Amino acid sequence: MAGDTIASALYRAGRRVFSRSFKYHRPRGLLCGAGVCPNCMMNVDGVPNVRACTVQPREGMVVRAQNAWPSIDFDVLALAENFKGLMPVGWYYKNFTSRASWKMVEPFIRRIAGLGEPPATDTASRQYEHSHLKCETVVIGGGASGIRFALERAAQGERVLLVEKEE
Repeated sequence: MAGDTIASALYRAGRRVFSRSFKYHRPRGLLCGAGVCPNCMMNVDGVPNVRACTVQPREGMVVRAQNAWPSIDFDVLALAENFKGLMPVGWYYKNFTSRASWKMVEPFIRRIAGLGEPPATDTASRQYEHSHLKCETVVIGGGASGIRFALERAAQGERVLLVEKEE
């Protein structure tokens, strides 16, 4: 439907579980709808950790759940909930103190507590978390006054960076 995001389209289709919590793999559903919570992070076209409530679907798009095995509806790792008393915050750093023991368990811990698989190295459209930009003026907020101020500064010959939360 026009105006839908991936998350709203999935919700309309009856999907209620979008992801699993990082530690105990508890089911997580659509929550904020604004891209500020981790509940609807999914793998979209091979890119992990895309907030599905901020991206509009398109024809041929491949959307997969992440951080669940074998599926989002039945995650074997949800058994971790039964052992939560044995896993307080930082339990792995306190229990695996020798270098050898940590090297043995680290790959497994990272695999089950991760935020999805990284994209393949040959991914055509690379997205990076950090950029290093140089400018004289930074304008925070792309509302009417922010855009107006940014345009005024740019007209004066300054390099301007306009930062907006929404894409």
